Amino acid sequence: MNKFMDCHSHILFGIDDGAKTIENSLSILTKMQALGFESIILTPHYRGRYLANNKEKQEVLDKLNSVLKDNNINIKLYLANEVKITSNMLELINNNTIKTINNYLFLELPFDTKIYNLKKIIYELQSNNIKVILVHPERYPYMTLGDFIELNDNDVYLQVNYESILGKYGIKAKSMARKLFKKDIVYLLGTDVHRDSTIMFKKFDRMNKKIIRLVGEEQFKNLSYNNIKKIIEDTQ
Repeated sequence: MNKFMDCHSHILFGIDDGAKTIENSLSILTKMQALGFESIILTPHYRGRYLANNKEKQEVLDKLNSVLKDNNINIKLYLANEVKITSNMLELINNNTIKTINNYLFLELPFDTKIYNLKKIIYELQSNNIKVILVHPERYPYMTLGDFIELNDNDVYLQVNYESILGKYGIKAKSMARKLFKKDIVYLLGTDVHRDSTIMFKKFDRMNKKIIRLVGEEQFKNLSYNNIKKIIEDTQ
């Protein structure tokens, strides 16, 4: 069985629009272990009404970790956040409200509104030693391939969702995902898993084969394992 790591998930129960109960979390993790996942970065939303701080998130993670062994789940869990872009992200990081992992910040953009000072915001983060990971870029319809090439050239890491390759988020997102893969500017693959009924669990092999056709076996291993391991171990 191939080994995988995940860098984008909503498994931490009761925190956002993902898993609601510890049983939901355990069900998702059981299925992910069966697929070969051995480490997962938990990235609960920090946006809108989902504003749990690090102390709350860590308490929930501690509860989840305490029952993994009893349920025969041998997956290592790491805590971060998926953060909706705001003007005060540095303040939120510095006051321990939102969580980075080894100074990597998982950044989410609006789905329907262009951020015209995006480059300025990213530059400010990077100037403060924050390494920016842009989550599911394929889902921002106002962004062009040229925009993503420029971000990649400016040391922004792009993370594409597995399920985009099957069109879960629409034809435009699927098309952009393919373009990003072909241009070789994707750095990470993420599940963005919210619940145990997602199509990923039924069509994981199919998704992987489609992505491998675009990037090759070696690069697929980098996107699905090696590069995520670098983030977790801070060896980039």
